[in-house]
Amino acid sequence: MVLLIVIGFYSRAIAQWGQPCVDSSRVQPYYQCNRPEFTPVCGCNNKTYRNDCVSFNQYGISQNNLKSGVCPSDYFFFDFWPTIANERFDFYLQFADRGTATIFIYDSYGSLLFYRLVNNTTYFNQTFTLGGYKTGVYFLVVRAGSKNEVKKFVKAPSY
Repeated sequence: MVLLIVIGFYSRAIAQWGQPCVDSSRVQPYYQCNRPEFTPVCGCNNKTYRNDCVSFNQYGISQNNLKSGVCPSDYFFFDFWPTIANERFDFYLQFADRGTATIFIYDSYGSLLFYRLVNNTTYFNQTFTLGGYKTGVYFLVVRAGSKNEVKKFVKAPSY
């Protein structure tokens, strides 16, 4: 009986060790997922990704241990699409649990152009219109608790 238990644990451990969390031979950083949806997943490396396509194709994350949602260690995750925009972009924010965040947009000179408080939520999205923005590089900052995350976007000229 004890031998069967030991064999069971051993075979389970071999199965988990047999497939690494990240398969570096699959990493394709420039791979374009044709699914821009924001459905965060928590990888086996405790990092959050925009969706399962991004985690698998761009980062080589094993699909066996993906969990739906934001990793608790990340607290929150945000993204937007497209990152080069003429008129507008869609912004998405999700917390691992409930949270409060402040969203800021700065121009490349450090001038604050926009801010908004998002209160006690698990998920938030908004479409930002860029009609009053000049062509250039901008920084979108999300501050929640003691964590700050920054991502760049470009306001492209409208033709």
